[in-house]
Amino acid sequence: MKTQTWTMMAAAALVVLGLGNEARADSTSLLTMGLGSSVGLSHVVPVTGGSVNDVVSELNVRIKMLKVLGFDFNYNMAGENPVGHGEIYASSLRASALLYLVPTRVVSVYLAAGTGSSEFTDMLKASASKRSYHGGGGMELYIGRHLALSTEFLMLVPQVDRVVVSSQPLKVDGNGSLDLSSLKTPTVKDYISADNFQVTFGLKWFF
Repeated sequence: MKTQTWTMMAAAALVVLGLGNEARADSTSLLTMGLGSSVGLSHVVPVTGGSVNDVVSELNVRIKMLKVLGFDFNYNMAGENPVGHGEIYASSLRASALLYLVPTRVVSVYLAAGTGSSEFTDMLKASASKRSYHGGGGMELYIGRHLALSTEFLMLVPQVDRVVVSSQPLKVDGNGSLDLSSLKTPTVKDYISADNFQVTFGLKWFF
């Protein structure tokens, strides 16, 4: 997994270097790439109750195009922690599309949305059980021509593709048969909550 991740990051770096030798870390650049890392915390409240906090430690590749568009790829070195019925909220691999609403020379504010998984191939499969989704925004503060501080807040949503009944009590009707009508089928809306989030702070070098 680590070898494959580093290979993908190196390939992305070569592509951007080949396309734009004069890319800079400011809003006037039509094409620029940033490499960096970030640390933070994820907080999840499973539908089964309780709460789970995990440390986030990410390697990051960010590509910015045409001043307002971007693509983000992150690898969480801390791994992922299934919660509740095995749902994955914060995936070890995460890809995001970015839209910069305030692209300036000093600070940039953006919206982000995307998907995550534990394997590259699962990101392309809508039915993959270990996928996750996220949405939110962030900010970049430029402290030099190439260096930027960043912070990001994302809401986390797991993939919901099966009926979870293992922890629900079964009832018997008057005929002695199992009454399945009381079992709840989870839907995506059951997992969308501001209580499920990830906050990170990082440093990026743009070129």
